[in-house]
Amino acid sequence: MWHRFLSPRAVLVLAIIATGTLWGMIPHTVYAGQPAIQSSAGEPACRVKSVEKTSVAYENLAVSPHSGSLATTQLDPKGVYQVYTAKAGDKTFHCISCQPLKGGPRPDRNKPMVSWHPSGRWLVVGIEEDQHDLMWMPKSWQRGLLQSGIWLNIWVASPDGTHWHQMTNFKKSKDAPADGYVGMPFTPDGTIGVWAEAVDGNVFANAFGIWKLYAAHFGVNHDGKPVLRGKMDITPPGARWVEPGNIAPDGRHLLISADIGIEDAQGQDQFIYDLDTGKLTNLTNSPQVWDEHGLFSPNGKKIVFMSSYPYRNEKNSYKVASLKTEFMMMDSDGRHLQQLTHFNEPGYPESQKEHTIAAVAFFIGDGSQLYAMVMAPEFTKTNWIITFKGRCGG
Repeated sequence: MWHRFLSPRAVLVLAIIATGTLWGMIPHTVYAGQPAIQSSAGEPACRVKSVEKTSVAYENLAVSPHSGSLATTQLDPKGVYQVYTAKAGDKTFHCISCQPLKGGPRPDRNKPMVSWHPSGRWLVVGIEEDQHDLMWMPKSWQRGLLQSGIWLNIWVASPDGTHWHQMTNFKKSKDAPADGYVGMPFTPDGTIGVWAEAVDGNVFANAFGIWKLYAAHFGVNHDGKPVLRGKMDITPPGARWVEPGNIAPDGRHLLISADIGIEDAQGQDQFIYDLDTGKLTNLTNSPQVWDEHGLFSPNGKKIVFMSSYPYRNEKNSYKVASLKTEFMMMDSDGRHLQQLTHFNEPGYPESQKEHTIAAVAFFIGDGSQLYAMVMAPEFTKTNWIITFKGRCGG
């Protein structure tokens, strides 16, 4: 079947989502960026020692920068994504969303997206709307859309699941109706959160629809409830598709995946967006290469991301239907591009028989390892540990 292999992001092409309008765009200065960068072996500490599959696979794993506690989203016996948490050092996960709770989400709603607030006090959870279009679609297709952020509202929960707070209700928003979101990374002090909202699903006009980038102050009221205040549209001019990565340790520079200056959004680039000045720098500048999911290392000196760059000479290697990617790494200024994995190349320990998408990787521990999520046909996911020869990102 033609739909046998699509990335979660690319499945958005199947959906015609709710339309809306936004206003009040902040002016920005867009810089042309650097020419296509050349590969480099990298410094000794960043040379890859091993790429190994883990014994247990998680759909979505998040590690608290505060305590090392874990949160993951997994399918329950009924085929619904639930949120599970475990304290640092504890391999036993507990479901915090499987039972009905006052003020909490319905147990039968999917929760495919989870991340930590820097304080470790809160989880940000993407939760499926109670009602949405295309519920007639096969469950696997719906899961792909949900994993892409479609039909999700932003919720905040305590790590033990005793307190839940809905932060958005896109279906009832009069000012800026949306139909889902992706994010939300925070500044290191936890005071600012950034996310993107899907606001126009006309995929015939734009490959991934139109998304807007927002920032808001995150805080807690006197009654202990988390709130988002002062929501601001910070979408860079020219962006139709935009997705936040994470924010550098300086609390100022945000990584984004975007199609600015690119005719086909499938050729998205990695940009650094200065939250203070609005300056935008194109790090990859490769309009026929799929570059996505960039994340800073703990020390902010390295960026790991998924890319079809190794296959740039193959026709349509960056297109949805034939996409295959590897994990790449570069300096935070875009220099010293380095290929980390070879899932789609024979002769390597991690080589796979079918086209594989290296999806998301992030630094763990002291910066000497990456935890990676990889996707194969039929949305099958595996997890991998990439170990460097030294403290590459610490």
